[in-house]
Amino acid sequence: MQEQQNVITPEVVAQGLTYDGYQALVREAVAQGKTTGLEQSDFLAQVTKDNLEIMQRTYQTPLQQDLVDLVQTVTRPQLWLVLTEGWCGDAAVHVPVLAAIAEQSPNIELRTILRSEQPAVMEAYLTNGGKSIPKLIALNAETLQPLGSWGPRPQVLQEYVLELKQQNLPLPEFIKKALGHSEENNGQALQEEFLHLLPHWIRGCMA
Repeated sequence: MQEQQNVITPEVVAQGLTYDGYQALVREAVAQGKTTGLEQSDFLAQVTKDNLEIMQRTYQTPLQQDLVDLVQTVTRPQLWLVLTEGWCGDAAVHVPVLAAIAEQSPNIELRTILRSEQPAVMEAYLTNGGKSIPKLIALNAETLQPLGSWGPRPQVLQEYVLELKQQNLPLPEFIKKALGHSEENNGQALQEEFLHLLPHWIRGCMA
């Protein structure tokens, strides 16, 4: 745990973008025929263009009232730092919903950082040994002490993706099926998980 606390420094946080800033970064990349970050290819540029449309849809995801009520009970400042990239389909589906949730409380600040530009943070928050994104790291905003993490997708969608991987599908077909399943869920599984996670993070800020 001590290592994770040291990885996320004020300098790392200062490099983070608001969700609006991240959206603008993705739009600019698409306008230039590129993607975000240090890894560039024609394929990544194309999926980033597709993801921009997904981001615009998923930001409108209806939020459950019980989750909104819970978020509004947050009294100690939290920082939600999200590792992401414009080419990541899971980020396009989930990061806008995370941003919409964070916006329900003046005491939650969401900032995004790029996976390719923050390798030390990514290494500290691997998923089953992989650099899966999006990855949200919840922090005490005053101390940068980690409260917990979430990602890259809700468990029920993670299980579906693992099943898809067993089918050895061509990459475009795999992406289409995985994202289609996630979009059909319409942010509901993510919100259910946050109903369970957020109370722990609230208590962690009180400690």
